[in-house]
Amino acid sequence: MNKILTILLFICFINIQIKAEQQFKDLIVTNKYICGLTDNGQLKLFDKYNGKEIDKNIFNASEILLITSDKTDRLIIVDRNNFIKRYDEQKNTWETISKYEGNVYGILSDSKNNYYLITELGIEDVQSHKLYYSDQSLNHQIKFNNKWGKPYCFYIDKSDRIWLGFGYGEWGGNLVVFDTSNRNFITPILDSFNIELWPIKSFFEDSTSIYLSSGLAHMFTSGTIIRITNLKATTLFYSKSYLSEPRSDGMQTMIPAEYIGPAAFNEYNNSIYFYSQSGFFKGIKTKDLSKIENWEIILKPKLHWKGGQVDALGSPMNVLKFAIIDSSKFVFLSQNDGIGFFNGVELTMLK
Repeated sequence: MNKILTILLFICFINIQIKAEQQFKDLIVTNKYICGLTDNGQLKLFDKYNGKEIDKNIFNASEILLITSDKTDRLIIVDRNNFIKRYDEQKNTWETISKYEGNVYGILSDSKNNYYLITELGIEDVQSHKLYYSDQSLNHQIKFNNKWGKPYCFYIDKSDRIWLGFGYGEWGGNLVVFDTSNRNFITPILDSFNIELWPIKSFFEDSTSIYLSSGLAHMFTSGTIIRITNLKATTLFYSKSYLSEPRSDGMQTMIPAEYIGPAAFNEYNNSIYFYSQSGFFKGIKTKDLSKIENWEIILKPKLHWKGGQVDALGSPMNVLKFAIIDSSKFVFLSQNDGIGFFNGVELTMLK
């Protein structure tokens, strides 16, 4: 009974904090700016090197729902009036590219600046409006019936392949990979990576491989980072909860694993970063990153957590994404506290 109580107390530790007011729902980093998308659908710009707000109004008459940037660093948005637009910085105007229909969850740009919408019904080529969909589910607990639903994360790699990651809590995750060059879906070899156990939280890449991060809070916490090279998966890092050695009174304590959220590769210092309930970790790639002792905690932000998930007993991840700026600086989007800017020494929450 005491063991069970210890586990349940840990699960609830992040549910008792007061939720802070959320101010941003997305962010991207361009060559010049940190661009935050506010809850009411407007854009705010900050200097990417010092975090200070830039007095520049990029106004769109309709609420902005989604943001990205293309390979020429132009801002791309999807707005409430069903328009896809591209920003002309010289003229300070928006150019309409296309219109869309239905529920859109994301927009991506390939190396030739072709745009793709991520929808529940498939991946839509913005120019041709052709829809690409596959009903193949790598998670045998999940069936796709004419639509995917909302992915947790998405990414387009250097080879112009779109990666969609899904999370179903205690029922694991799912993975969809679409090659935009050949217009076909690809099935990676997962090997020991059990997609039926791991909700996917983020994708990133280095010069040779794609990586995904995964974390689960359900009864226990766990987390993993998977490397995918030539479409074959191997485990880079795995963290698992465990019971401590018995004390003199026979009692044991549950030692929680790292509940891993988003992760990223820093090309400026050849390191991998991930976030968990313990903070932001940095691991230099030349070290054995299968061992937690070779990861350094570089930031422990005091962020709020929100209780309750529809598909697991624990709390949802409270950091949704983060982006590298240089060898020491990065920004992150939290669920409840807005955008955090870390300059390598101190953290500032951007307003």
